[in-house]
Amino acid sequence: MSNDIFKILCDLGISDKQSIVQFYPTVRDRKDVSVLKCQKSGVIFLSSSNHMELSHYETTKDFKYFAAHDRKAATSSGLEDTERRVKQFKYAIANKKWLDVGTGAGGILDALSPIARQTVAIEPQEGVRKSLLEAGYDVYPSINEIPYNDFEIVTLFHVFEHLTSPIETLLTLKEIMSPGAKIIIEVPHAKDFLISFLNLDAFKSFTFWSEHLLLHTGDSLRLFLEKAGFQNIVVKSQQRYPLANHLHWLTQEKPGGHIMWDFLRSTDLDAAYENLLGKLDYSDTLIASATKP
Repeated sequence: MSNDIFKILCDLGISDKQSIVQFYPTVRDRKDVSVLKCQKSGVIFLSSSNHMELSHYETTKDFKYFAAHDRKAATSSGLEDTERRVKQFKYAIANKKWLDVGTGAGGILDALSPIARQTVAIEPQEGVRKSLLEAGYDVYPSINEIPYNDFEIVTLFHVFEHLTSPIETLLTLKEIMSPGAKIIIEVPHAKDFLISFLNLDAFKSFTFWSEHLLLHTGDSLRLFLEKAGFQNIVVKSQQRYPLANHLHWLTQEKPGGHIMWDFLRSTDLDAAYENLLGKLDYSDTLIASATKP
């Protein structure tokens, strides 16, 4: 199997050839890439990683990647995630020199840069990066072009699963972090309730994507950070989508239930459902934090 992600999984002892089975025949946007699962560890990854390079993002035009016409529309579509991340991470970012990797349309920059001591971002998409520069942000196309080496906190929100060389990227980031600096990584969870328990074909055909090279478990994400030399690693569950979304998937086999059926939502119900899925290890998202020695 010619697959750099699979090689990393084997090198870390997470997977081996005997434990791999085909889990789904295709991803939503390519017929030549299938989805594999490791029966030993539970990680899910694609049959190939060679189709993804940085140039894929560099050549994306304007805000089409976000199905939006401009930055305002792109940031609005992710507002609920942004608001949740502000609550979770504002104290970690306050008065710190902060790097956000793969910042996208920059909604998180709008929300948290006012409290950071200094904000720097990476965004490879040229049109999006131009818009961020025009908005006054300090943004670069890649890690190697950043002229700083003393970040106190680094964040990657749903970026790590896109990387073809994740360990190498972690090592590069560690080099530009100060001693004791924190890294925060948010990724999709391989044990998502709709995938691992309900085994819902409609959801799998929607969620499996050529850009998501690897869906982690808590153990695999921890091992990646350990391999890169990070310490004080903590991995927690996070549920992004509420019960209304899952009920909609079960009955309508379509996304967007948390919006269309928002009358089924309340703060208490959403929190209770999130806590339950977290205890069962069926959340849709994992958040890892770790520090540089």
